Amino acid sequence: MDLNKVMLIWRSTTDVEIKMIESSGTPVVNFTVATNRRYKNKDEQLVEESEYHRCVAYGNAADIIGKYVTKGKRMYVEGRLRTRKREDTNGGTRYSTEIVVDNFIFLDSRPTNTDGGDGAGWDTAPTEGDMPF
Repeated sequence: MDLNKVMLIWRSTTDVEIKMIESSGTPVVNFTVATNRRYKNKDEQLVEESEYHRCVAYGNAADIIGKYVTKGKRMYVEGRLRTRKREDTNGGTRYSTEIVVDNFIFLDSRPTNTDGGDGAGWDTAPTEGDMPF
């Protein structure tokens, strides 16, 4: 039996924009997330490393992520790795590995609505039990 599973807790590096796949009309979002690691090196100096991961989500997941994820929002995501092959402008082969999102949970608490606004959209954000998967 094979296993291809990724689990990350991350912060979005950009606002997320929903697009549609022209051939099927399926919603899709492509976004990059950052994960950080802190440790002390051999000289006892604190070092922080950031890794950036490309992600893609389709359908209902894309709709929800596109509506509620903005730069800096924290999220837990589960998915699988997929590597795509393409030809660049010089005729060379390029590979891109991304995480195809299967499941996710918003981790930021919902802001309180003190200014009469919509609380940046989080007042109505779905919770884990509302997720369609």
